[in-house]
Amino acid sequence: MNQLKDYIAFLEALLTLETPIYSKHNEELEAKTVGDGDAKSKKKSDEINNGFLFERNLKGGYIPQLDTYVPEKVIRNLELTHGDRVKALPKKGAHFHFELIQKGEGDNPNRAEIKYCIIEKDGDLWVCNRTLSGESIHINDLPYTVHLKASEIKDFHLKEGDIVDIAYIVDNPNICKVVWKHDIEDDQYSSPLPSGSYKDKSKSNHFKREEHPKLKGKTLTLIGAINRFSTYRDRLSALGARVQAMDGNEDEKRIAALIRRSDLVFIIIPAVSHNGSTLAKKYCKLYNIRFSTIDTIGVSTVVSTAIDQAKRIESLF
Repeated sequence: MNQLKDYIAFLEALLTLETPIYSKHNEELEAKTVGDGDAKSKKKSDEINNGFLFERNLKGGYIPQLDTYVPEKVIRNLELTHGDRVKALPKKGAHFHFELIQKGEGDNPNRAEIKYCIIEKDGDLWVCNRTLSGESIHINDLPYTVHLKASEIKDFHLKEGDIVDIAYIVDNPNICKVVWKHDIEDDQYSSPLPSGSYKDKSKSNHFKREEHPKLKGKTLTLIGAINRFSTYRDRLSALGARVQAMDGNEDEKRIAALIRRSDLVFIIIPAVSHNGSTLAKKYCKLYNIRFSTIDTIGVSTVVSTAIDQAKRIESLF
């Protein structure tokens, strides 16, 4: 009798155990779960290796897979264009550190950008009619005036003479935005003075004079950004250089004469017309004068380029 009771107790104990019941359905479910995990792991690995697709907006950019905005500064630092693939590494908060992995197909076809526009006041309106090179703004081969919003003036702390880049929708140029303000170290844009006014005048030098051995006594000619000449001159003169400038629209004989008297010529591309740039290169080659093209209006870039080119000249002798 006792043995029977023990056997019944044993059977009851077995019923309390949570033993999985095998079935074909469970096997398929388990395989699917493992497969989904592998697929997710593979997708994450592919994103790490291949990066995320970058989309260029009118201002800034966007990564759809992360629902993340990419700031304009990051785009310019990495030189990102529409369709690039980028790596996005999480930082504190909701921010990411972005890296370019692979270049894509190019620019957004419905986005265009006008670089180096000069801010002007027209009554109560803030407008841009021309670029730093002196050329009028044209869209679809017609003169165009860009009207700025009051919010943009406030957000970018804009004033007359500031230099900005403006992006617009190709299909509707009225939809536009200021996307970038260029760093300008002198106070404001001013109308160019007569050519004779742009001679080296040491009394305008506000910088402590610490002559650089590579620039001392060298004659440097700047072509373009004539409105910024005083700033360039002050910096370069303080390093011992003689500085002369022109905007590239002068008489061809004058351009040739100034270049012939130069040791180095610097063509500031954003601030000179195509014709002025072409003539400068022509006479630099004719007279065997070393020249450099500079793709920015930043004074520090002009100064560092001048020092670098002066070193190269010295190394040739």
